[in-house]
Amino acid sequence: MIKKESVIIYLLIGATFFIFMDAYTVFGIPVSWLGQVLLTSIALIEFRNYRHFFTDKLFVSCTFLLLIPQLYLLLNNTYLEADLIYVTLRYFNIISFVIVLAFITYFCDKTESNKGAIIKKLELFCIYFSLIVVYIFVAQIFDFYEPIRSRANTNLFGDSAQSIFWLSQPHRAMGTFREPSFLITFFYPVVLLVAKSFKKTNILFCLLTGLALGLTRSDYARFFSIIIFIVFIYSFYKERKANLNLASLLLSIFIFSTFGVLECNLNPDSIECSEYKNDVEKINQSGKLKIKSNDASSVVDIGNERLSVLSYFYNSFNDLRPNGLSNVNQNFQSFESEEINKEMYLTNRTVPSYLLTRYSAQNFGTGNYSILKYEINVQNIVVFYTQAFGVMFIFLIFILFVDFITRHQLSVSTMFFLIIVVFFAIGPIEELNAYYGLVVGLAYSLFIREQIHEKI
Repeated sequence: MIKKESVIIYLLIGATFFIFMDAYTVFGIPVSWLGQVLLTSIALIEFRNYRHFFTDKLFVSCTFLLLIPQLYLLLNNTYLEADLIYVTLRYFNIISFVIVLAFITYFCDKTESNKGAIIKKLELFCIYFSLIVVYIFVAQIFDFYEPIRSRANTNLFGDSAQSIFWLSQPHRAMGTFREPSFLITFFYPVVLLVAKSFKKTNILFCLLTGLALGLTRSDYARFFSIIIFIVFIYSFYKERKANLNLASLLLSIFIFSTFGVLECNLNPDSIECSEYKNDVEKINQSGKLKIKSNDASSVVDIGNERLSVLSYFYNSFNDLRPNGLSNVNQNFQSFESEEINKEMYLTNRTVPSYLLTRYSAQNFGTGNYSILKYEINVQNIVVFYTQAFGVMFIFLIFILFVDFITRHQLSVSTMFFLIIVVFFAIGPIEELNAYYGLVVGLAYSLFIREQIHEKI
Protein backbone atom coordinates (compact mmCIF):
# COMPACT_ATOMS: atom_id res chain seq x y z
CA MET A 1 0.00 0.00 0.00
CA ILE A 2 1.34 3.43 -0.96
CA LYS A 3 2.03 5.65 2.01
CA LYS A 4 0.39 9.07 2.33
CA GLU A 5 3.82 10.72 2.55
CA SER A 6 4.89 9.16 -0.77
CA VAL A 7 1.76 10.46 -2.50
CA ILE A 8 2.41 13.96 -1.12
CA ILE A 9 6.01 13.90 -2.37
CA TYR A 10 4.96 12.86 -5.88
CA LEU A 11 2.34 15.62 -5.88
CA LEU A 12 4.98 18.15 -4.80
CA ILE A 13 7.20 17.18 -7.73
CA GLY A 14 4.21 17.28 -10.09
CA ALA A 15 3.27 20.76 -8.89
CA THR A 16 6.87 21.89 -9.37
CA PHE A 17 6.82 20.57 -12.95
CA PHE A 18 3.65 22.58 -13.68
CA ILE A 19 5.20 25.70 -12.13
CA PHE A 20 8.15 25.30 -14.48
CA MET A 21 5.77 25.32 -17.50
CA ASP A 22 5.86 29.12 -17.46
CA ALA A 23 5.70 29.51 -21.25
CA TYR A 24 2.43 27.67 -21.76
CA THR A 25 -1.30 28.13 -21.09
CA VAL A 26 -4.32 25.83 -20.92
CA PHE A 27 -7.64 27.45 -21.90
CA GLY A 28 -5.98 30.82 -21.39
CA ILE A 29 -4.76 29.99 -17.88
CA PRO A 30 -0.97 29.89 -17.36
CA VAL A 31 0.11 26.35 -16.45
CA SER A 32 2.51 27.79 -13.86
CA TRP A 33 -0.46 29.32 -12.01
CA LEU A 34 -2.12 25.90 -11.85
CA GLY A 35 1.11 24.54 -10.37
CA GLN A 36 1.16 27.24 -7.69
CA VAL A 37 -2.46 26.47 -6.75
CA LEU A 38 -1.75 22.72 -6.64
CA LEU A 39 1.30 23.24 -4.44
CA THR A 40 -0.72 25.37 -2.02
CA SER A 41 -3.56 22.84 -1.98
CA ILE A 42 -1.12 20.04 -1.10
CA ALA A 43 0.19 22.11 1.80
CA LEU A 44 -3.32 22.74 3.11
CA ILE A 45 -3.97 18.97 3.44
CA GLU A 46 -1.80 18.85 6.57
CA PHE A 47 -2.70 22.32 7.87
CA ARG A 48 -3.94 21.12 11.29
CA ASN A 49 -0.50 19.62 11.99
CA TYR A 50 1.40 22.89 11.63
CA ARG A 51 -1.28 25.48 12.45
CA HIS A 52 0.66 26.42 15.60
CA PHE A 53 3.10 28.24 13.29
CA PHE A 54 0.41 30.86 12.65
CA THR A 55 -0.21 31.50 16.35
CA ASP A 56 3.42 32.40 17.06
CA LYS A 57 3.59 35.85 18.70
CA LEU A 58 6.20 37.17 16.26
CA PHE A 59 4.17 36.03 13.24
CA VAL A 60 0.89 37.45 14.58
CA SER A 61 2.48 40.79 15.50
CA CYS A 62 4.16 41.24 12.12
CA THR A 63 1.00 40.25 10.23
CA PHE A 64 -1.08 42.69 12.26
CA LEU A 65 1.33 45.58 11.65
CA LEU A 66 1.42 44.91 7.89
CA LEU A 67 -2.31 44.43 7.35
CA ILE A 68 -3.79 47.37 9.25
CA PRO A 69 -2.62 50.01 6.71
CA GLN A 70 -3.69 47.73 3.84
CA LEU A 71 -7.20 47.37 5.25
CA TYR A 72 -7.43 51.14 5.49
CA LEU A 73 -6.40 51.48 1.83
CA LEU A 74 -8.87 48.81 0.72
CA LEU A 75 -11.77 50.44 2.55
CA ASN A 76 -11.02 54.00 1.46
CA ASN A 77 -10.13 53.43 -2.20
CA THR A 78 -12.40 52.58 -5.12
CA TYR A 79 -11.29 49.55 -7.13
CA LEU A 80 -12.34 48.29 -10.52
CA GLU A 81 -12.98 44.56 -10.93
CA ALA A 82 -9.61 44.10 -12.64
CA ASP A 83 -7.85 45.84 -9.74
CA LEU A 84 -9.58 43.61 -7.19
CA ILE A 85 -8.51 40.50 -9.10
CA TYR A 86 -4.96 41.83 -9.26
CA VAL A 87 -4.83 42.54 -5.50
CA THR A 88 -6.42 39.16 -4.68
CA LEU A 89 -3.77 37.33 -6.70
CA ARG A 90 -1.01 39.34 -4.98
CA TYR A 91 -2.32 38.38 -1.54
CA PHE A 92 -2.73 34.77 -2.63
CA ASN A 93 0.96 34.69 -3.56
CA ILE A 94 1.97 35.93 -0.11
CA ILE A 95 -0.39 33.56 1.73
CA SER A 96 0.67 30.57 -0.39
CA PHE A 97 4.35 31.32 0.33
CA VAL A 98 3.77 31.32 4.09
CA ILE A 99 1.57 28.20 4.05
CA VAL A 100 3.95 26.13 1.90
CA LEU A 101 6.96 27.33 3.93
CA ALA A 102 5.31 26.23 7.18
CA PHE A 103 4.13 22.94 5.64
CA ILE A 104 7.43 21.85 4.12
CA THR A 105 9.33 22.69 7.32
CA TYR A 106 6.89 20.54 9.32
CA PHE A 107 6.87 17.75 6.70
CA CYS A 108 10.67 17.48 6.57
CA ASP A 109 10.98 17.69 10.35
CA LYS A 110 8.37 14.97 10.81
CA THR A 111 10.75 12.20 9.69
CA GLU A 112 14.23 12.25 8.18
CA SER A 113 13.01 9.94 5.41
CA ASN A 114 10.58 12.59 4.11
CA LYS A 115 13.38 15.08 3.56
CA GLY A 116 15.60 12.47 1.92
CA ALA A 117 12.79 11.32 -0.38
CA ILE A 118 12.02 14.88 -1.53
CA ILE A 119 15.68 15.58 -2.29
CA LYS A 120 15.98 12.29 -4.19
CA LYS A 121 12.92 13.07 -6.32
CA LEU A 122 14.18 16.61 -6.91
CA GLU A 123 17.48 15.16 -8.11
CA LEU A 124 15.65 13.15 -10.77
CA PHE A 125 13.52 16.17 -11.64
CA CYS A 126 16.63 18.33 -12.15
CA ILE A 127 18.18 15.71 -14.44
CA TYR A 128 15.10 15.37 -16.64
CA PHE A 129 14.46 19.11 -16.72
CA SER A 130 18.09 19.81 -17.68
CA LEU A 131 17.68 17.43 -20.62
CA ILE A 132 14.52 19.31 -21.63
CA VAL A 133 16.39 22.64 -21.41
CA VAL A 134 19.23 21.36 -23.60
CA TYR A 135 16.79 19.85 -26.13
CA ILE A 136 14.75 23.05 -26.46
CA PHE A 137 18.00 25.02 -26.84
CA VAL A 138 19.00 22.81 -29.78
CA ALA A 139 15.44 22.65 -31.16
CA GLN A 140 15.16 26.43 -31.40
CA ILE A 141 18.40 26.61 -33.38
CA PHE A 142 17.73 23.74 -35.80
CA ASP A 143 13.93 24.11 -36.03
CA PHE A 144 13.16 20.82 -34.33
CA TYR A 145 9.79 20.26 -32.70
CA GLU A 146 9.01 22.40 -29.67
CA PRO A 147 5.60 22.75 -27.95
CA ILE A 148 3.84 25.95 -29.00
CA ARG A 149 4.62 28.76 -26.57
CA SER A 150 1.08 29.93 -26.01
CA ARG A 151 1.64 32.48 -23.25
CA ALA A 152 2.32 36.15 -24.03
CA ASN A 153 5.81 37.47 -23.42
CA THR A 154 6.95 39.56 -20.46
CA ASN A 155 7.87 42.85 -22.12
CA LEU A 156 5.77 45.99 -22.29
CA PHE A 157 3.81 44.86 -25.32
CA GLY A 158 2.15 42.02 -23.46
CA ASP A 159 0.16 40.58 -26.37
CA SER A 160 3.19 39.82 -28.51
CA ALA A 161 4.90 36.45 -28.94
CA GLN A 162 7.75 35.27 -26.80
CA SER A 163 11.25 36.13 -28.04
CA ILE A 164 13.27 33.00 -28.85
CA PHE A 165 15.69 34.43 -31.43
CA TRP A 166 18.84 36.55 -31.18
CA LEU A 167 20.37 37.65 -34.49
CA SER A 168 23.71 39.11 -33.44
CA GLN A 169 23.97 37.58 -29.99
CA PRO A 170 24.54 33.94 -28.96
CA HIS A 171 21.42 31.85 -28.56
CA ARG A 172 20.25 31.50 -24.95
CA ALA A 173 18.51 28.60 -23.22
CA MET A 174 15.09 29.35 -21.81
CA GLY A 175 13.71 25.85 -21.40
CA THR A 176 9.99 25.93 -20.61
CA PHE A 177 10.16 29.52 -19.34
CA ARG A 178 9.43 32.76 -21.18
CA GLU A 179 12.85 34.23 -20.41
CA PRO A 180 16.32 32.87 -19.56
CA SER A 181 16.29 34.97 -16.36
CA PHE A 182 13.12 33.18 -15.20
CA LEU A 183 14.76 29.81 -15.83
CA ILE A 184 17.70 30.85 -13.66
CA THR A 185 15.50 32.24 -10.88
CA PHE A 186 13.45 29.06 -10.51
CA PHE A 187 15.99 26.37 -11.43
CA TYR A 188 19.33 27.50 -9.96
CA PRO A 189 18.28 27.45 -6.25
CA VAL A 190 16.89 23.91 -6.42
CA VAL A 191 19.98 22.67 -8.29
CA LEU A 192 22.20 24.23 -5.62
CA LEU A 193 20.03 22.68 -2.92
CA VAL A 194 20.33 19.18 -4.38
CA ALA A 195 24.05 19.49 -5.18
CA LYS A 196 24.85 20.63 -1.64
CA SER A 197 22.82 17.76 -0.16
CA PHE A 198 24.88 15.01 -1.82
CA LYS A 199 26.83 12.85 0.61
CA LYS A 200 28.87 11.40 -2.25
CA THR A 201 30.38 12.87 -5.39
CA ASN A 202 27.96 13.14 -8.31
CA ILE A 203 29.86 14.90 -11.07
CA LEU A 204 27.45 13.87 -13.84
CA PHE A 205 24.50 15.60 -12.16
CA CYS A 206 26.47 18.80 -11.59
CA LEU A 207 27.86 18.95 -15.12
CA LEU A 208 24.46 18.35 -16.72
CA THR A 209 22.58 20.89 -14.59
CA GLY A 210 25.49 23.32 -14.91
CA LEU A 211 25.26 22.97 -18.69
CA ALA A 212 21.52 23.79 -18.62
CA LEU A 213 22.10 26.82 -16.39
CA GLY A 214 25.17 27.98 -18.30
CA LEU A 215 23.43 27.93 -21.68
CA THR A 216 21.19 30.76 -20.46
CA ARG A 217 24.28 33.00 -20.59
CA SER A 218 22.83 34.84 -17.61
CA ASP A 219 24.97 37.41 -15.81
CA TYR A 220 22.67 36.86 -12.84
CA ALA A 221 23.74 33.20 -12.72
CA ARG A 222 27.42 34.10 -13.06
CA PHE A 223 27.16 36.73 -10.33
CA PHE A 224 25.71 34.24 -7.85
CA SER A 225 28.17 31.59 -8.94
CA ILE A 226 30.94 33.96 -7.86
CA ILE A 227 29.28 34.34 -4.44
CA ILE A 228 28.97 30.56 -4.12
CA PHE A 229 32.61 30.20 -5.18
CA ILE A 230 33.64 32.53 -2.33
CA VAL A 231 31.68 30.34 0.11
CA PHE A 232 33.31 27.29 -1.52
CA ILE A 233 36.77 28.73 -0.78
CA TYR A 234 35.70 29.52 2.79
CA SER A 235 34.37 25.97 3.18
CA PHE A 236 37.66 24.52 1.93
CA TYR A 237 39.55 26.69 4.40
CA LYS A 238 37.33 25.62 7.31
CA GLU A 239 36.92 21.92 6.54
CA ARG A 240 40.15 21.26 4.60
CA LYS A 241 38.06 19.37 2.06
CA ALA A 242 36.94 20.44 -1.41
CA ASN A 243 33.32 19.86 -2.40
CA LEU A 244 33.79 18.41 -5.89
CA ASN A 245 30.07 18.64 -6.61
CA LEU A 246 30.02 22.40 -6.17
CA ALA A 247 33.32 22.76 -8.01
CA SER A 248 32.04 20.90 -11.09
CA LEU A 249 28.70 22.74 -11.00
CA LEU A 250 30.33 26.17 -10.86
CA LEU A 251 32.92 25.27 -13.51
CA SER A 252 30.20 24.04 -15.87
CA ILE A 253 28.12 27.20 -15.37
CA PHE A 254 31.10 29.51 -15.95
CA ILE A 255 32.24 27.73 -19.13
CA PHE A 256 28.87 27.49 -20.85
CA SER A 257 27.69 30.96 -19.75
CA THR A 258 30.91 32.60 -20.95
CA PHE A 259 31.11 31.11 -24.45
CA GLY A 260 28.19 31.03 -26.88
CA VAL A 261 27.35 30.45 -30.53
CA LEU A 262 25.16 32.38 -32.99
CA GLU A 263 22.07 30.60 -34.30
CA CYS A 264 22.58 31.99 -37.81
CA ASN A 265 26.18 30.80 -37.74
CA LEU A 266 25.17 27.23 -36.90
CA ASN A 267 21.99 27.08 -39.00
CA PRO A 268 21.82 30.00 -41.47
CA ASP A 269 18.76 28.43 -43.14
CA SER A 270 16.64 28.45 -39.99
CA ILE A 271 13.15 29.99 -40.12
CA GLU A 272 14.20 33.11 -38.19
CA CYS A 273 17.54 33.60 -39.97
CA SER A 274 15.92 33.44 -43.41
CA GLU A 275 14.23 36.78 -42.64
CA TYR A 276 17.62 38.52 -42.31
CA LYS A 277 19.56 37.25 -45.36
CA ASN A 278 21.91 40.24 -45.69
CA ASP A 279 22.81 40.18 -42.00
CA VAL A 280 23.31 36.41 -42.06
CA GLU A 281 25.69 36.71 -45.02
CA LYS A 282 27.77 39.25 -43.10
CA ILE A 283 27.81 36.98 -40.04
CA ASN A 284 28.99 33.98 -42.06
CA GLN A 285 31.28 35.72 -44.56
CA SER A 286 34.40 34.32 -42.87
CA GLY A 287 33.08 30.78 -43.27
CA LYS A 288 34.12 29.90 -39.72
CA LEU A 289 32.18 29.05 -36.58
CA LYS A 290 32.15 32.10 -34.33
CA ILE A 291 32.44 31.67 -30.59
CA LYS A 292 31.31 34.77 -28.72
CA SER A 293 32.40 35.30 -25.13
CA ASN A 294 30.84 37.40 -22.40
CA ASP A 295 32.77 40.40 -21.18
CA ALA A 296 33.95 39.83 -17.59
CA SER A 297 32.62 43.26 -16.65
CA SER A 298 29.08 42.19 -17.56
CA VAL A 299 28.80 40.29 -14.28
CA VAL A 300 28.76 43.54 -12.30
CA ASP A 301 26.98 45.56 -14.97
CA ILE A 302 23.62 46.31 -13.36
CA GLY A 303 21.88 47.47 -16.53
CA ASN A 304 19.54 50.37 -17.20
CA GLU A 305 16.38 48.62 -15.99
CA ARG A 306 17.84 47.68 -12.61
CA LEU A 307 19.39 51.13 -12.26
CA SER A 308 15.96 52.65 -12.85
CA VAL A 309 14.44 50.46 -10.14
CA LEU A 310 17.22 51.37 -7.69
CA SER A 311 16.80 55.06 -8.52
CA TYR A 312 13.05 54.80 -7.94
CA PHE A 313 13.61 52.99 -4.64
CA TYR A 314 16.21 55.53 -3.48
CA ASN A 315 13.97 58.49 -4.33
CA SER A 316 11.10 56.96 -2.34
CA PHE A 317 13.04 56.86 0.94
CA ASN A 318 11.69 60.25 1.97
CA ASP A 319 8.14 58.93 1.93
CA LEU A 320 7.91 55.19 2.64
CA ARG A 321 4.22 55.11 3.42
CA PRO A 322 2.08 52.11 2.44
CA ASN A 323 0.90 52.48 -1.16
CA GLY A 324 -1.00 49.21 -1.49
CA LEU A 325 -0.19 46.24 -3.71
CA SER A 326 -2.11 47.66 -6.69
CA ASN A 327 -0.26 50.98 -6.87
CA VAL A 328 3.43 50.03 -6.86
CA ASN A 329 3.87 49.51 -10.61
CA GLN A 330 1.69 52.55 -11.40
CA ASN A 331 3.91 54.73 -9.22
CA PHE A 332 7.02 53.28 -10.87
CA GLN A 333 5.56 54.01 -14.29
CA SER A 334 4.87 57.62 -13.27
CA PHE A 335 8.43 57.97 -11.98
CA GLU A 336 9.94 56.54 -15.17
CA SER A 337 7.78 58.58 -17.51
CA GLU A 338 8.31 61.95 -15.83
CA GLU A 339 11.28 62.94 -17.98
CA ILE A 340 9.70 61.42 -21.07
CA ASN A 341 6.58 63.52 -20.61
CA LYS A 342 8.74 66.64 -20.50
CA GLU A 343 10.65 65.51 -23.58
CA MET A 344 7.45 64.80 -25.48
CA TYR A 345 6.04 68.21 -24.58
CA LEU A 346 9.18 70.04 -25.70
CA THR A 347 9.44 67.97 -28.88
CA ASN A 348 5.85 68.67 -29.86
CA ARG A 349 6.28 72.40 -29.16
CA THR A 350 9.61 72.85 -30.93
CA VAL A 351 9.55 70.20 -33.67
CA PRO A 352 5.87 69.61 -34.52
CA SER A 353 6.85 67.74 -37.70
CA TYR A 354 7.30 64.67 -35.47
CA LEU A 355 3.51 64.58 -35.15
CA LEU A 356 3.13 63.91 -38.88
CA THR A 357 4.72 60.46 -38.64
CA ARG A 358 3.21 57.49 -36.82
CA TYR A 359 5.91 55.44 -35.08
CA SER A 360 4.21 52.09 -34.58
CA ALA A 361 5.50 50.30 -31.47
CA GLN A 362 8.76 52.24 -31.66
CA ASN A 363 10.48 54.82 -29.50
CA PHE A 364 11.85 58.00 -31.01
CA GLY A 365 13.93 60.75 -29.49
CA THR A 366 15.85 59.80 -26.37
CA GLY A 367 13.06 58.27 -24.30
CA ASN A 368 11.17 54.99 -24.01
CA TYR A 369 7.74 56.31 -25.01
CA SER A 370 6.02 52.95 -24.66
CA ILE A 371 5.95 53.30 -20.86
CA LEU A 372 3.52 56.20 -21.23
CA LYS A 373 0.87 53.57 -21.99
CA TYR A 374 2.15 50.24 -20.64
CA GLU A 375 2.82 49.61 -16.95
CA ILE A 376 6.28 48.31 -16.03
CA ASN A 377 7.24 46.06 -13.14
CA VAL A 378 9.81 46.89 -10.48
CA GLN A 379 11.15 43.29 -10.78
CA ASN A 380 12.37 43.09 -7.20
CA ILE A 381 10.68 41.63 -4.12
CA VAL A 382 12.21 44.08 -1.62
CA VAL A 383 11.29 47.14 -3.67
CA PHE A 384 7.79 45.85 -4.47
CA TYR A 385 6.79 44.97 -0.91
CA THR A 386 8.48 48.00 0.64
CA GLN A 387 6.47 50.26 -1.65
CA ALA A 388 3.30 48.27 -0.99
CA PHE A 389 3.57 47.88 2.81
CA GLY A 390 5.76 50.87 3.61
CA VAL A 391 8.59 51.15 6.11
CA MET A 392 6.96 48.40 8.21
CA PHE A 393 8.17 45.81 5.68
CA ILE A 394 11.79 46.95 6.14
CA PHE A 395 11.24 46.76 9.89
CA LEU A 396 9.90 43.20 9.50
CA ILE A 397 12.95 42.14 7.49
CA PHE A 398 15.22 43.64 10.14
CA ILE A 399 13.39 41.81 12.97
CA LEU A 400 13.54 38.47 11.15
CA PHE A 401 17.25 38.94 10.38
CA VAL A 402 18.09 39.80 14.00
CA ASP A 403 16.03 36.82 15.18
CA PHE A 404 17.87 34.54 12.75
CA ILE A 405 21.43 35.61 13.59
CA THR A 406 20.75 35.43 17.35
CA ARG A 407 19.42 31.89 17.04
CA HIS A 408 22.00 30.44 14.65
CA GLN A 409 25.76 30.59 14.45
CA LEU A 410 27.41 31.61 11.19
CA SER A 411 28.59 28.48 9.37
CA VAL A 412 28.92 27.17 5.83
CA SER A 413 25.39 25.74 6.03
CA THR A 414 23.81 28.98 7.24
CA MET A 415 25.66 30.84 4.50
CA PHE A 416 24.15 28.57 1.84
CA PHE A 417 20.69 29.11 3.33
CA LEU A 418 21.17 32.89 3.24
CA ILE A 419 22.45 32.68 -0.36
CA ILE A 420 19.21 31.02 -1.46
CA VAL A 421 17.12 33.62 0.40
CA VAL A 422 19.11 36.50 -1.11
CA PHE A 423 18.92 34.82 -4.54
CA PHE A 424 15.14 35.19 -4.44
CA ALA A 425 15.26 38.62 -2.79
CA ILE A 426 17.18 40.32 -5.61
CA GLY A 427 15.89 38.22 -8.49
CA PRO A 428 13.70 39.53 -11.34
CA ILE A 429 10.47 38.06 -9.87
CA GLU A 430 8.85 40.76 -7.74
CA GLU A 431 6.54 38.63 -5.62
CA LEU A 432 6.68 35.74 -3.19
CA ASN A 433 4.94 32.55 -4.29
CA ALA A 434 4.30 28.96 -3.21
CA TYR A 435 7.39 27.64 -5.02
CA TYR A 436 9.63 30.06 -3.14
CA GLY A 437 8.09 28.73 0.08
CA LEU A 438 8.94 25.17 -0.99
CA VAL A 439 12.59 25.92 -1.77
CA VAL A 440 13.21 28.17 1.25
CA GLY A 441 11.52 25.61 3.52
CA LEU A 442 13.66 22.80 2.12
CA ALA A 443 16.79 24.92 2.47
CA TYR A 444 15.92 25.68 6.09
CA SER A 445 15.31 22.00 6.85
CA LEU A 446 18.49 20.91 5.09
CA PHE A 447 20.93 23.60 6.21
CA ILE A 448 19.54 24.89 9.52
CA ARG A 449 17.34 22.22 11.14
CA GLU A 450 19.89 19.53 10.38
CA GLN A 451 22.52 21.49 12.31
CA ILE A 452 20.16 21.79 15.29
CA HIS A 453 19.50 18.05 15.28
CA GLU A 454 23.23 17.28 15.09
CA LYS A 455 23.89 19.45 18.18
CA ILE A 456 21.10 17.70 20.07
